[in-house]
Amino acid sequence: MTKYNKHYTSSMDVKDKNGDLLGAVCVTPSKEIGKRDIMLMAENSGTQSVRSTTELINVLSKKNVSFDDRKMVLDFLAERLGSLEQELAVNTLRSLDNKEKQSKK
Repeated sequence: MTKYNKHYTSSMDVKDKNGDLLGAVCVTPSKEIGKRDIMLMAENSGTQSVRSTTELINVLSKKNVSFDDRKMVLDFLAERLGSLEQELAVNTLRSLDNKEKQSKK
């Protein structure tokens, strides 16, 4: 559960220093197992994928997002990436457990 929207979510809204909606930051599992996609979906233009949290913060800085809002984005990313890592670990353990049970049959 994220503290931003009161329910589990993979995105959060981002506003510029004027309070205008810039777009949303989204974190989702990638097609490759164990990898994550971080995207900035702009309100008035296309979506761009970023390679790292550092790149995203630099993009947000260039788009006039306040320091406090960039810190909130970092907190959101840390929380979301942690949740995704936990999901991956749980699913891996379940898969290993199922394989072990099947091999004993």
